[in-house]
Amino acid sequence: MDYLQLGLTLLAILVAVYYLSTRNHKLLKRHGIVHIPPTPLFGNLGPLVRRKCHMEDVIQRVYDLDPDARYVGMYEFTTPLIIIRDPELIKTIGVKEITNFTNHRPFVDVGVDPMLGEVLFAMQGDRWREHRTMLTTLFTSSKIKSMFVLMSDCAKRFADYLSKVEREIELKSVLTRYTNDVIARCVYGVSVDSVNEPENIFYRYGQVASQLSTFKQNLMIFVHRNSPRLARLFNLKILPVHIEKFFHRLVMDTIETRRREGVHGLDMLQQLMDMQSRRKESEEGKRGMTVTDIANHAFSFFFGSVDTMATQISLISHMLAVNPDVQQRLQEEIDEVLSASEDKQVGYDVIQEMKYLDAVMSEAMRYHPILLFVDRVCGETFELPPALPGARPFKLERGMNIWFPVKAIHHDPKYFENPDRFDPDRFLRDGKGIASSGAYMPFGMGPRKCIGSRFALTEMKILLFNILAKCSFKVGSKTMVPLKFKEGVFNPVAKNGFWLKIERRENSCC
Repeated sequence: MDYLQLGLTLLAILVAVYYLSTRNHKLLKRHGIVHIPPTPLFGNLGPLVRRKCHMEDVIQRVYDLDPDARYVGMYEFTTPLIIIRDPELIKTIGVKEITNFTNHRPFVDVGVDPMLGEVLFAMQGDRWREHRTMLTTLFTSSKIKSMFVLMSDCAKRFADYLSKVEREIELKSVLTRYTNDVIARCVYGVSVDSVNEPENIFYRYGQVASQLSTFKQNLMIFVHRNSPRLARLFNLKILPVHIEKFFHRLVMDTIETRRREGVHGLDMLQQLMDMQSRRKESEEGKRGMTVTDIANHAFSFFFGSVDTMATQISLISHMLAVNPDVQQRLQEEIDEVLSASEDKQVGYDVIQEMKYLDAVMSEAMRYHPILLFVDRVCGETFELPPALPGARPFKLERGMNIWFPVKAIHHDPKYFENPDRFDPDRFLRDGKGIASSGAYMPFGMGPRKCIGSRFALTEMKILLFNILAKCSFKVGSKTMVPLKFKEGVFNPVAKNGFWLKIERRENSCC
């Protein structure tokens, strides 16, 4: 009898799990939206969970279902979502209808992970609008120009280090030292030399805080996204408590010291402090900016930059190594700039005026964007036009998810001629047209795109300028050509690492 009861209990549990994991799996079929039939529990992500493919492969497979469809569908585990294939429709949703498609789907529960949950990317609705408007002033050209010398010092130090390596190295693991030091200096006002002293506490803790690419971390994010109650019940923190305390205490101590000693920095932390001083309690009762707000915003810039920029620079460097003609042409532009400078120093304006450097960056981010997709959540009922001629419109309900498949569109021959060819000249021919087309979105789309894009581009440009003035990237024995990404993760993590050979230039101008 006991065995019978146990069997019936297990059967009931299995039936319940099956029902809960498949109850939404008929929505796309019911509305005639092209999609791949889902499997129970995993939806269309079964191969990803089993580590048989990368997220890029999942999205591309769905994207290729119908080349004429304006949108197709897929299931992120039990959640149905719409993948928008039409750039004009993407512009409509991402720009014109931004008030209805303001939010990203939450990836962390703020009650469990308060610092991670309060990064700008995770903020929702009016709170995001308020803080986005406030923080935009930190990323104007004039503000970045004022921090250029700080970036430049970090870039020169890293380039000097790399020029003495002259061997095959795993580039990304070294690049995180540069991106870490840039954020430490430009955001927190902390001077560290992670290139020569990689054991410093800021770098060690920063590596833990900025890397969310392990299988365990992806699994934790999945729980937060799909079952926030479960995350709260078991207090599943993605960001370790000691890391959170370290970054919060760092900000508090710096603010206290500066105010006590009358020190005024050139970094973003100082700008946030000045903003706090100007921001008074309004008549409407809006609270002013707190020290915790400042700590969260500073961490937001750190979290969104260190690992992602190291990855993006690694991707660009890899493309230069496997396209030596492009690299040589870029080095010629760099040499011309250095030859025109009496002291071999270049400023912010000079870097921004380098057309081929800009084209190389733009093309590399088209070919290998750091964002595979951009998501939005529907705020109120919204009717999509028919996906195909003769089909019916589809009504997005409140809370439904949509994705903009960034990399798939970047490699669609409808929008980019010879998309699998690395061709920076396409941006010299029609850079402005590409940027406004809705088909190019390396930093996202519309008002919700990356607030720090200008900062990130400057950070990458000044580093590549200094490296390529001294060195060349070469394909080594461990370099993977073509590059393949690690299975089972969402981020572009190179399967066997970003291995490249570094050679010092014999005809270097510096």
